[in-house]
Amino acid sequence: MFRPINLWFGLLSLRTSKLRAALTILGIIIGVAAVIVIVSLGDALRRYTEKQMEQWNSGLIEVSPSYGPIYRVYREMPVVVGDVKGGGMYPGPVQQPSLDLKDLEALERVSTSIDGVTAFYETYGSLVYKGKQAQIGGQIYGTTPSFMLVNKKALSSGRFFNAWDNNSAASVAVINEMLARSIFGKRVDPVGEVVRITANGVTQNVTIIGVIANPDEIWDRTAGALIMPLRTTWLRFTQGGQRTLNGISVRLDARDKAQRQYAVAEVATILRARRGIGLGMNDDFQVYDTLGYIDQQTDVLTAITLVLSLIAGISLVVGSIGLMNIMLVGVSERTPEIGLRRAMGARRGDVMAQFLTEAVLLSLLGGLIGFGLGVLGSQVIGQVIEDLRGLVQVTPNVAMIALGVSVVVGVLSGVYPAWHAASLQPTQALRHGQ
Repeated sequence: MFRPINLWFGLLSLRTSKLRAALTILGIIIGVAAVIVIVSLGDALRRYTEKQMEQWNSGLIEVSPSYGPIYRVYREMPVVVGDVKGGGMYPGPVQQPSLDLKDLEALERVSTSIDGVTAFYETYGSLVYKGKQAQIGGQIYGTTPSFMLVNKKALSSGRFFNAWDNNSAASVAVINEMLARSIFGKRVDPVGEVVRITANGVTQNVTIIGVIANPDEIWDRTAGALIMPLRTTWLRFTQGGQRTLNGISVRLDARDKAQRQYAVAEVATILRARRGIGLGMNDDFQVYDTLGYIDQQTDVLTAITLVLSLIAGISLVVGSIGLMNIMLVGVSERTPEIGLRRAMGARRGDVMAQFLTEAVLLSLLGGLIGFGLGVLGSQVIGQVIEDLRGLVQVTPNVAMIALGVSVVVGVLSGVYPAWHAASLQPTQALRHGQ
């Protein structure tokens, strides 16, 4: 039974053995501080990852060809059965999977659950500016005018190409700020500049008409690319006039899981119908919600943070063992005091409550100091790591857990010593040490 006098006894014990108390709670301080730091940094890393992934994919639903071992056979093709290396049979000839404008048009015309759709075709080449070859990745990214809306991009200068540019296969391109600085320098506005592009044996002069702002695009697959009208890429930079797509990007602003699952199912259904895929036939495309990838990454980070927190919590176990040991020593040293309290009418419950209170006070004090050090350490590390600045936060839930664990540790480590003290017989306790 807790009484105010037990709290007074506990404070008096801490005051008379300051060094012992400090050494006793050291393990608890280290454990709580380590858990606070790890959980706070893990949460900051999760938010940073979510931010970067959101900038990379804007929560898109991606459609791509399915490059599996067996593809759908178009119905107009003759069926031939032949051996597959390594055993097995396959119907042939086999149509390599690809996406095309009819797939894009079907989604634009039929879908009711999406907020925008664009498509892209990628190829590679070299870029020459004023007689010097630029040291870039050489990616040429052909896409539709809806690219900016779907990918949530903004221009820092110039304009993006429009439907007329795309339909006429205009020799124009848009780049981002990072690529603009790399090619033209920091102080040059690239809008209106002409570069020479060579791709697939074809050389063309291309005019830069716009620059895309890139606040932080380390995940952006178009960061180092010349973004051009889709028909320009097909007609000017491929032999024979390519007409296929590498992928389709569907924008869906909703973050509700059920809505996104419905949209994925709708996109797949429309494409199956457009491509003539019947029941029991394998899809020759894949539909993937990129928010699922974010969830996978955050789940991995959460699991890693949990494991590291459990490892850091080992010091709490060590601290609780040390606290129990010191409490047992205290019981032995204070046996005459216990006998005197029992002789003056204190019940076993009073003695037990006294030592439990002391254990909880020690543990709680260690938890408070550890919490303060953990908050300080988290903020210092968050400032040192540039990418995590402003993202490190110690939430109220973490604070409550840290202090709650401290109390639990105090109770668990104090139960046996308190029971042992309460079990002492008053007469034997009074004779102890004589």
